[in-house]
Formats: sequence, structure tokens, C-alpha cells
Amino acid sequence: MTGERWRQWPLALTLAFCVAGLIPVTARLFEASMQAHLLLQMPLLAFCGGYWVYRSEQLQAWLERADPSGGVALVLGSGWMIYWMLPLNMDLATFDPGARLLKILTVPLTGATLTWSWRRLGPVGRGVILMEGWAMLVRLGWVFQISPVQLCSNYLIDDQQRTGMLLLGLALIGAILAAVWGLFGPFRKTDRSRLE
Repeated sequence: MTGERWRQWPLALTLAFCVAGLIPVTARLFEASMQAHLLLQMPLLAFCGGYWVYRSEQLQAWLERADPSGGVALVLGSGWMIYWMLPLNMDLATFDPGARLLKILTVPLTGATLTWSWRRLGPVGRGVILMEGWAMLVRLGWVFQISPVQLCSNYLIDDQQRTGMLLLGLALIGAILAAVWGLFGPFRKTDRSRLE
């Protein structure tokens, strides 16, 4: 009984974050700044959706039948991720109830689909996902940082520029981690063993 309850809590956590995102009081806390909206609420929702896929054996069994290669999930997740990276759509979700509901439904779906496709893809496919995610951080951060105009009506330009700096900082950290992994990771060890 305890094990069954433990397996059900990722779904409960996802639902809790979704409900919190729909209640006006808690929604305003997440949407008060662009940093909290883009770098806190959305990643948390996506993480909950992804963790649900990771922990739910029933959902994995259904996905195994519906999308064994993970290709459909990759296209679906990538499409929604690009959609919510556009400032206009993110801005609309702060004051339009329909757009907010769409965000609450589709961002966990994005995390779930990308998690499933990640589990099904090989090293090359995973590398493509990582590179595209890194490039998206750079592009979005650069646009937020250099844009002379306010891209979101609910977020001031200084908030926008701070968010851009954070995105570029995350991209820099990602590049450093990738370089360290490339120099000292499993591929490097494999090359050394072959030379020996």
C-alpha cells in the first residue's frame, strides 16, 4: 500500500502545481516577474510532467504502445516549448484566463513528451536536443538583453534585461559543463583505453 502511494505522488505533485498556477493569488506570485515566470514556474511544471512519465509504469506502458520511437513526443514537446518561449504567448498567459489554462495544460505535457523522447533516443538524438536547448537559451537571452523595446506588456524592460542575463548565464554554465564532460567524461576514458 505504501509503495502504491509513493508511485502516485508525482501525479499529485503535478496537479498541485497546475492548480496553484490557476488560482489567481498563487498565479500572481509566479507571474510577478519574468524571471519567476520563465525560469521558475515553467521549469517546475515541465519537471512535474517529466517526473510523472519517469515514475509512472502505466503511463510508460501506454506510451510504449502509442509512440515506441519517441518521435511523435519529440515533435510535440519541441513545438510547445518553442510556442512558450515566444514573449507574446508568455505575456498573454499573465492576464488571459484561456492562455493561462493552456499554459498549465501544455507545459507539463511538454516536460512529459520530452522526457519520453529522451528515454527512447540514442546518443546522437540526445545531443541534438541538448544543442537545440542550449541554442534556444542563447537566442532568447540575447533578444531579451539587446532589445530596445519592451517585448512583454506586463514586464518592464529592466526585468526583461535581467531575464536575458540569467538566460545567457545558464547558457554559459551549460557550455562549461559540456566542455568539462567532453574533456573528462566517458568518451575521453574510452579513447584512452583504446590507445592503451
